[in-house]
Amino acid sequence: MILSYRDGLNNIGEPIANSTFPSFPSGFHSTPLSLRVALRAMNSPRMSEWYMSSEGKSENYDWTEECQGVTSDGQYWYFPSNNNSKRGIYKMGFKNFSFVDFFPTDGYGDHIGDIDYYNGWIYAPFEPTLQVLMITPDFQSSRMAHLQGADGGPPPQKEFPWCAINPWNSYLYSSDFYDVAQINSYDPNDNFIYKGSLKLQVPLKEVQGGCFSQNGHLYLSSSSSNDIRGYSVLNGAYLGSAAIQVDTSWNVAEEVEGMTIFIGVFNGKPTQVHVILLDNDKPDPDDIFLKHYTVPSPEDL
Repeated sequence: MILSYRDGLNNIGEPIANSTFPSFPSGFHSTPLSLRVALRAMNSPRMSEWYMSSEGKSENYDWTEECQGVTSDGQYWYFPSNNNSKRGIYKMGFKNFSFVDFFPTDGYGDHIGDIDYYNGWIYAPFEPTLQVLMITPDFQSSRMAHLQGADGGPPPQKEFPWCAINPWNSYLYSSDFYDVAQINSYDPNDNFIYKGSLKLQVPLKEVQGGCFSQNGHLYLSSSSSNDIRGYSVLNGAYLGSAAIQVDTSWNVAEEVEGMTIFIGVFNGKPTQVHVILLDNDKPDPDDIFLKHYTVPSPEDL
């Protein structure tokens, strides 16, 4: 845990005035609700010490075909799939991945990306339409909207591979896919109008998924670097990375996809971060690995 506000500012690269009590910097992208919350956003999640504590594999199901990510409401898993004959969101049993329900998404777009759960809604991104689907976990209520620029025109991104809600401001965040130097925010309560961008201190490529922690940390998964990278939501400061174990042999073609945070116990081990790896089988249906990661200091996640 950070011991001082001065140390915290130094951790995220903010200049410190020569005074006994350094002033709180203006222009932070997200505003913390208290000094304690701000300090947690400046603290290191010690990502180099994260490790995969267990994994599960599912093979040749409808939902594993082109599975793009994962989220959870604490009772069920939700998986987005781009199965050409059955594209949609699959609701699965929490412990045994047994099928529970299916929400079809044909007509919304050609590609559904990594999804997120927040405050009673599942958020799902679609390309190339740049639409957001909001749906309740019981699949009974839904709404659709387009991402919009600040003036109501096109948004500042052309792709929509993932989305996640920042609990500090309840805005939806996303980015382009290939070369990502900033994360864009939109207000779900104002028809997904663009609200601003968080510049990343260390850009990355091929962003497949993302999620936020309650501590003011943004985590992004990349299929280019095969890792998870962490950033402070205060100013986009880089907080480190955690490697994802990927089989790179020529005939396997495992691909890092989306991710989520859920604190629980899997295979007898406490875990906090969960990542989908897609095993692209041809001509057979795809398989997935759900990799569970344990962090050394959950209170700093």
